[in-house]
Amino acid sequence: MAFWEQVKGKTQAGQIKLRMLFLENQLDQIFLRLGSLAYDRSKSGGSLRGDEEVRALLQDISSKKGELAQMKEDFQRSWREEARELKSSLERGDGALEQVEISFLSPVAGKKVKEVDLPKEVLLGPILRGKELIIPDGETELQATDRVTLMGKKKDVETTAKLLKAMP
Repeated sequence: MAFWEQVKGKTQAGQIKLRMLFLENQLDQIFLRLGSLAYDRSKSGGSLRGDEEVRALLQDISSKKGELAQMKEDFQRSWREEARELKSSLERGDGALEQVEISFLSPVAGKKVKEVDLPKEVLLGPILRGKELIIPDGETELQATDRVTLMGKKKDVETTAKLLKAMP
């Protein structure tokens, strides 16, 4: 099986993430319904106390939050396992997968990806900038403290890591 066939959107972590998004959307809908009920009751001078629909919505929220918390744990576990498997597969073929933080001293800090002369056999993967996940393209500006995922031939990943870390 080709490498990209193993990676593309068919991972367990990806499936869990999609279910999490669906569940988060359901929670949003429940909160909207609850807010609408609260607004309607306040306009009519009524109270939410003892209201069966409100009680059912609150129970549903509690249940779905618990479900979401479990899914988040499952996602993290699955993500770690899949990352280990990917790294192992790459290493068997003289490849490497590494996440590197860009140094303030790196010559790439402040440059766009397309302006950086990278080795041919390395790919830039997702970039973590604070809490934001960025899927880079040629216009993405690399910034100091960005955590960049590198994947490719071991030699080229090591060369690129040294460049990003500003190591000789």
